[in-house]
Amino acid sequence: MPFDSLSLAGQHTIKTWEQQGRNWASYSVYQQQAAHELYIPQTVLNLVIQGEKRMYDGRQVHYLQAGDVMIIPAGSLLCSEILQPRQQYGSINLVIPDEMILASLKKKGRKNNVPGRALTTLPVSRQWRHFTQSLLRRFTNGHLSVPDCHDIIPEALHLISGNEPVSAMLTKAAMFPLPDVMEKLSTGIAEVRLLEEMAAMGHMSTATLKRRFRDIYHSSPMHWVLEKRLQMAGFLLRTTEQPIPEIAYSTGFEDVTHFYRQFRHCFKVTPLQWRKMETDLFSK
Repeated sequence: MPFDSLSLAGQHTIKTWEQQGRNWASYSVYQQQAAHELYIPQTVLNLVIQGEKRMYDGRQVHYLQAGDVMIIPAGSLLCSEILQPRQQYGSINLVIPDEMILASLKKKGRKNNVPGRALTTLPVSRQWRHFTQSLLRRFTNGHLSVPDCHDIIPEALHLISGNEPVSAMLTKAAMFPLPDVMEKLSTGIAEVRLLEEMAAMGHMSTATLKRRFRDIYHSSPMHWVLEKRLQMAGFLLRTTEQPIPEIAYSTGFEDVTHFYRQFRHCFKVTPLQWRKMETDLFSK
């Protein structure tokens, strides 16, 4: 589903800040497990207040807990799993528009060989803790007025700007969006078979699509699709009881043997071993 309203299934409570008719910040609380497949059209800053979750992005799975700060670049297709809360899970999300990223970070993100567009956990620091707690007080104190996004987001971008590779990654994501392709892939990635089909989604030639994916993701389009299918399969193995062959077919694999081989190559374990893995075995 598109993450554009900041409201997701399973939330126990949610408070949002709105400006010019659009929600730009939210504080949400979960009291039970929840799982989501998401398309993120704009960059989101995710601040974990309490609890634990997993975020799936291609072959990488991030394990997040209270105090962690995650950057989700615009155009991301990801899976999110809120783990069984001991008390509850809470997080704050800030939507950061492309124009604010370019205005604040374009001159700072000068590295050429930066990682492809990917979820990134930022180092925990006193500055991030102070920023997070300040936002939480505003959300939980009903007497405080809703802040202006132009007072809050520049502060977040200032903290992000200290990390040059991340600044460069976000600048690249803002400068080279693929909204038509990503939005259509968010619901149809299992059906894509040909490079020409992907190119048609973005109304571009196959050469342009390959160049864009190489520049943005450091990957070919079809290899990127393969990793996203494996991401979805890993997510479904952990969050559903669907039989493994059913998961393989539903995520776009036409041959179960091929699925097993690709899954093991990507995650270094079999699908059944993955399903039984304990939380602490997942990488952060």
